Amino acid sequence: MQNLPLILKPGKVKSSILLMISIGFVVLGISLLDKNKLIAILNIVFFGMCFVVFLLNLLPGSCYLKIDEKGIEMKNLFRVTFIPWHTVVTFKTKWVAFNRLVVFDFNKTMVGNKTKLRQGGFPDTYGMSAKKLAQLLNEYKARFDTEA
Repeated sequence: MQNLPLILKPGKVKSSILLMISIGFVVLGISLLDKNKLIAILNIVFFGMCFVVFLLNLLPGSCYLKIDEKGIEMKNLFRVTFIPWHTVVTFKTKWVAFNRLVVFDFNKTMVGNKTKLRQGGFPDTYGMSAKKLAQLLNEYKARFDTEA
């Protein structure tokens, strides 16, 4: 195990490729302005917003996964979510829309009956394979979950 806190950052290649694709579709939308205004405007607006999101993902400090003794802190587009170790049952991988991602089941006693939320997931694998990330998180959970 590595020194804590362990901070994992998403790969920049994926965001850079998606950024270039959105630029291409915005340019395509601009070229369609004289042929079909509605489709062109929708194209420019949608892929323009995608461009902004992918650009924000490239900014330092906008996205990370921090693992420490208390739990996991996930930051995505400057929004921080903290997940204590005792609220998670286990980490596993799951296919979601052509991607293998890491998901986790919440402890039913912690969540209660008020919410339907029973499972969560991470938006990225942070430069690792999903299987390796799930294994790493399970190791840290076993080490630091005092309520298990």
